[in-house]
Amino acid sequence: GVDPSTAPRIVVMHGLASNNNHCGVQASCFLLRQMGFGCITPSVRDCGFSGPSTHPDTLSWGYDYHLDLLGAWDYAIADPDGLLGGALSPSKVGIMGFSKGGLGAAIAFALEHNIPGAWIDSAPYSGLKGAIANTIRPYAGFLTPLLKAPIWWGASHFAETPLDYYKALPLLEDCSGPPRHVAVSQGMFDSSVPLAEGQNAMTLLAALPECYTLTAYTPPEYCNGASHHQEMWEFSDDTRTIMCKFWSAVFGQSNATCSVPLPHYQLWHPPQSQPPGAPSMRKTLNFEY
Repeated sequence: GVDPSTAPRIVVMHGLASNNNHCGVQASCFLLRQMGFGCITPSVRDCGFSGPSTHPDTLSWGYDYHLDLLGAWDYAIADPDGLLGGALSPSKVGIMGFSKGGLGAAIAFALEHNIPGAWIDSAPYSGLKGAIANTIRPYAGFLTPLLKAPIWWGASHFAETPLDYYKALPLLEDCSGPPRHVAVSQGMFDSSVPLAEGQNAMTLLAALPECYTLTAYTPPEYCNGASHHQEMWEFSDDTRTIMCKFWSAVFGQSNATCSVPLPHYQLWHPPQSQPPGAPSMRKTLNFEY
């Protein structure tokens, strides 16, 4: 069980056009709470039960959603309403984000150096400009740069907010020690966010040992064609083990704290077995900044 007065807390952010009740968020928090970690699940502005923003009809990219995550992180530290069991040190509160919420987590982690650790899952690190290119490349091929420019211009012209105001990887590269823990997770068959996005992040972070201690997790996620950040229910046992090691290191506690015998849920155990129908190979798309 979780003793809310002493258990480390993890703020978990959902992805695009979703909210804190997303199944991936809830399943991840189920695993985290099994291991003794507290879990806070905010929704970004204009989503779920969160209040409206100044741009309710525009999804912003790299502009303000990371502030919602940072606000929830501040709340998890201070517990101003007395709902979480009392205040904790910032060193005992981490962050986690999925897909577009992972982009927000990457930006938040780069901007707030007091966050001790971040789990960044299947994030489109390149922002909207990269997402545009990644969306049209399968159809446009070598014409992608030519077509990307007017699409980007139109999005920038009509959006109610600046787009890609903060760029995750350059922010993370502009870093200083001491090293903080960061996990980059992405399924090897992900068809929503190109693998090159996660690979670029891993390459950058691994080259900065003075700033980051990297954990990479790339399970073969695939279920009836779905392949985007679903390891928490498809590879529950493996994911729980990786999370235990990662978050224990973040919070400076023994793995034994979260390695107690727990129920087993997982059916497929790579490399011995793979999910039914999983592709045997995955062509990695090149990515342009």
